[in-house]
Amino acid sequence: MGGILFIDCSSKKIEFGYSGNPGKLYIEQLGPENNADSLIFFIREFFKSNKITFKNIEYVSLSNGPGSFTGLRICSAIAKGICYSNRSRLIELSTLDIIANKKNIVHKTIPLISSNTKTNEFYYSEYINVENRIERVSDYKIDTIENILNEDASYLINEKFPAGFPDNLKSRVEDVSALSNIDVMDKLTRLSIDRNEFGDYMVSEPFYMKDFVPKI
Repeated sequence: MGGILFIDCSSKKIEFGYSGNPGKLYIEQLGPENNADSLIFFIREFFKSNKITFKNIEYVSLSNGPGSFTGLRICSAIAKGICYSNRSRLIELSTLDIIANKKNIVHKTIPLISSNTKTNEFYYSEYINVENRIERVSDYKIDTIENILNEDASYLINEKFPAGFPDNLKSRVEDVSALSNIDVMDKLTRLSIDRNEFGDYMVSEPFYMKDFVPKI
């Protein structure tokens, strides 16, 4: 298997990673002073310092949203540019799937991604543990946080609570933003490769609610 470049700009924490072979994963996180538009510079510097060439990239794995509109657009452009110039294969991962896999869950888990801070609406989906595999058991959905937090489930959020999040509901939700997304992306990406599940970089776009396609 060739090298895998991982890119995640779905939140304020910008990350990328690289794996040349299973078991060896480099993870780099940009400082808070850096935005997604500086990501390609840091990727190039990392490759140069580790004597890796872009020709080593056989796969580009993208955390494709939902999430930060600007960040997802920039990272989508970077991923598609590398795939186009290098003929790398594109793997698009739902950021909700990534968040759900950041914790070892024992019952239903619902990851949350803010959609509209003014109305307290969130993207979400439902996941359960099936023989130590995290499986999605609902469509991707959107609703107000008050309506979402009405189940007996573990709730995960991948950023600090947005302004306006009800204080009385914060204890119901666990902030997992300190954990890297790249570790989870590595696992999900290799599953996609094994299943021969690839995206088309010619038409790929960030994964927003209007683009959600029910799979259940």
